[in-house]
Order: sequence, then structure tokens, then C-alpha cells
Amino acid sequence: VANLDAVLGDGTRRDAIAALAAAVGAYLWVKLFDVLASNDVLERKLSRKLIHTSCGPFFVLLWPLFSASPSAKYFAAAVPVLQGIRLMAIGVGAIENEDAIRAVSREGDRTELLRGPLYYTAVLVVCTAVFWRGSPSGIAALSLMCGGDGLADIVGRRLGKGNPLPFNADKSYAGSAAMFLGGFGLSLALCAFFHALGYMSVDPGSAAGRLALIAAACTAIEALPAGSFLDDNISVPVVAVVLGGVLF
Repeated sequence: VANLDAVLGDGTRRDAIAALAAAVGAYLWVKLFDVLASNDVLERKLSRKLIHTSCGPFFVLLWPLFSASPSAKYFAAAVPVLQGIRLMAIGVGAIENEDAIRAVSREGDRTELLRGPLYYTAVLVVCTAVFWRGSPSGIAALSLMCGGDGLADIVGRRLGKGNPLPFNADKSYAGSAAMFLGGFGLSLALCAFFHALGYMSVDPGSAAGRLALIAAACTAIEALPAGSFLDDNISVPVVAVVLGGVLF
């Protein structure tokens, strides 16, 4: 961290530049998957889920670019806030952007952007502005929404046939295993990352058991047949934050 401060400086100017870099980086990251899908390198559904799985962690890995100032997290949170405003504008038809609709919607309906993608962005805002770099709970919430729920869908569609869950035929043992392993693995890796940089006081070794419990609880929630009335982008991070608040 000290080395980063020496190179990048500290304060508002650094945070403004970091926010701009994060916004441009996030845009280019999503655009990459859109181009790959448009050129049939990736199928559209897989591209959308890879965006879901990777965008949150990509953004989090840029957090060390921001300074130690108390206001730094708000500069960082401005990135998903602006993305949320953009999604709302596209979703209500105020802005025409077929590329964005194609990249993140299931059926090509612009109003879909007002549900799952907008909830996803809202979770990024909360995890950034409220929890930031020192909170295992915030990291777990984001990791399980991205690396957990995203991988559950990808793996479940490919390996889940023939092993449905007894209480929810739309979910599978393969998908739930991917949810747990992906969410737990990502949350542990990110906690280790921020601990190594000096932002997080809890070391990954002592946090591992608690992160596994959070991952197990979120895996159970994701497996429930509640998707018709409760989006996983809401239920999974809420459970992670509540349980994380108890355990940490």
C-alpha cells in the first residue's frame, strides 16, 4: 500500500483518476464479451453469465488504486452508481443502446435491465460505499453473487442434467457445488488479497471457516425455488451480509 501511495499519490486527484480508470476498464471489459459473442466466439448466454461472474471481481481488484482517504470509497462507488443510472436510462427507453441490451439481458428486452442487472449494480454500490476494503462480509456478499451465483448457472447448464435437486428440479447438485466452491474460493482469495495489502485485519486462515459457513448458507438460499419472486442478486448478498455481520 505504501508503495502504491508513493507512486499514485494520495487524495482527491488520485481517487478521481482511479474512478475514471475503473469506469473505462469496466466498460471495455463488458465490451470484450459483447464482441466475442457477436463474433460467435462465445454463445450469447455464456457471455452474459461470464459478465455476471467477472465484472464484480474485476472492479474489486481495482480498489487498491484508490487512496486511503475516507472519501475514496465514494469515488469508487460512483462507478457502479453511474452504471446503474445508465442501465435505468436504457431500461426505460431514454437511451437507445442495443449493445448493452444484448450483452446483459436474457431475451433482448430492455426492461430486463431494470431487474437483475440493476440489482447487481446496486449490490456493488453497497459493498463499495458501506463495506469497502476491510470487510469480509462485503467481500463475501460480492463474491457469492458473482463467483458463486454466476458459476452455478454456467456449470449447472452444462453438468446439471441428470442430477436435479430433490426440492427444486430447476437447480442441480453440480450447480450448487459450483456455487459453493466458486463463492467460497473467490471470497477467500479476495480476503487474502486485501489482507496482504494491509486493508483487512482478519487473516484468511482464521476467516476461512466463517466464509465457508456463509457460502453454504448462500448456496442453500440460491437452491430454493424462490427465483420467481426473489432475485438471487438480492437474496444471496443479503444473506451473506447478515450472516457475515454475526460471524465477523
